Amino acid sequence: MPGYRRANIDLANELFTSETTVKFIKIEEDRIGQLMQSLKNLRSAVKTFYEYDNLLIEETELFIRVCRKVVGSIRNYSTYFKANNESIVRYFSFTKKAIYDDLYKKNIEPIIELIKYLRKQDHNAYIDTLNKMQIRNDFTGDNTYLLTKQKIIDEYIEINGWKIKVMRDKGFVEAGIYADHVIFLGTSSYFDRKFSEVFYGKNTIFLGYSCFENRLIKRKSFSNLMSQNDSINTIYKNVTLEQGFGGIDYNETFLKDEKKSEKDIINQFKNATNHDLVGNVEVKLVTISNNNYIFLPLRQKVNIINRENLKITQEKVRDLSIGDLLVFRTQNASGLVREVADKIMGHNAGKYRENVEKWKKKIRLNVERKGIETVSRILTKRYEVKVAKENNIKNWISSYSIKPSCLNELLDAFNFELKEKQEIIRSTNEIVSAHISAGHQISQIIMNELDENLESLIDENGFYAFESKEFESESFNIEEIKKISKETYSILENETLKIIKR
Repeated sequence: MPGYRRANIDLANELFTSETTVKFIKIEEDRIGQLMQSLKNLRSAVKTFYEYDNLLIEETELFIRVCRKVVGSIRNYSTYFKANNESIVRYFSFTKKAIYDDLYKKNIEPIIELIKYLRKQDHNAYIDTLNKMQIRNDFTGDNTYLLTKQKIIDEYIEINGWKIKVMRDKGFVEAGIYADHVIFLGTSSYFDRKFSEVFYGKNTIFLGYSCFENRLIKRKSFSNLMSQNDSINTIYKNVTLEQGFGGIDYNETFLKDEKKSEKDIINQFKNATNHDLVGNVEVKLVTISNNNYIFLPLRQKVNIINRENLKITQEKVRDLSIGDLLVFRTQNASGLVREVADKIMGHNAGKYRENVEKWKKKIRLNVERKGIETVSRILTKRYEVKVAKENNIKNWISSYSIKPSCLNELLDAFNFELKEKQEIIRSTNEIVSAHISAGHQISQIIMNELDENLESLIDENGFYAFESKEFESESFNIEEIKKISKETYSILENETLKIIKR
């Protein structure tokens, strides 16, 4: 069953044998609808007329993220916008520069006026609607739950003297609850798809602002049977669905990215790749939170956070799975282990790394002169280095490689003298040991600095960023893996472990 770690037979019986009614309630608040449309227009204008201004695009996305979350809040509008005043005002100040004059007048000034109005409103349309529903006796009994995607401030809200339990949607599913009434603060498309396929109460109610689409429509796979605008009568036994309402789609407007496709990203970085293969590494393209990308080098281990105990481990990129949480330094993500390892090795670090570079330089020089195919053939046939395949050679000459399993044979093949060979092997052993120690040290420090509510924060924001006190205020990102490419690509090494904004 979706969302469950343990089987719950009683809950399964309730889910699939009880009669269920799904309702869609329209929340009327004109200024919220106008704000959402204005945010949509702002996003479109920035993407159209400022497509190369990455800073403006990033600041705009952060601003929109703050403003759009009002549609999932039950706080008074005045309270919500005053609580987020600093980030909102910062964006207004940022865009008041002369270069954004046209954008400011056409797209931002209308938003300022709407927020000014909402800052004076000491009410919330969700609460107003729940009051009316309670008066009409639309829901009764204590087995009623109000579900939200946002961080919970109060465990209960009071409606006309009656307390309703408030829970995060994920926590509700994990608790294995089947309720009389499940009320969602948001439309069906605002919440995870599973809530439109499995219903966790006798009455499921989606409260949605009138500007948004709030209905369940047929899947496209049935287009030969009925028109796209028809409502599903039922796709489950004993489920009755009301018609619902049309409007803009929350996901399409604010969450679906209109930028570069995966193919575009690959082509962009392939065009910048060194076609002589020197400096390139084999990577997987990984889709992470907020529809961004990152290239992960196959030969390097990456830090993964366990969701349950926040323990950090290092995993091979080939062993990663969808849902894993990556943690890496925001700037120069690949360099932190090396920097800490160099501190561990002390004054010998430079000498050890120079010794490692000696054998790499010889391979690189041969690849540049003869081509990687010829070098591979010579090593495998003449010197019987059986693992000297082209892909392995590409990885050996990258900065990630320290000590290949065939290092002894490579040193013999490139005619290193005995004394120099011993120095190189000793250096590689010292570096490998220091890198292992550095990885453990970094993991322990980051573990101690993580927020205990990490998973909730990631669910709410799509990612988690923090500054480390131990690493002199270095910034770290935690991102959830959404997709891993089946294909392997070859790109420049310095383009790996960087967040690629779509």
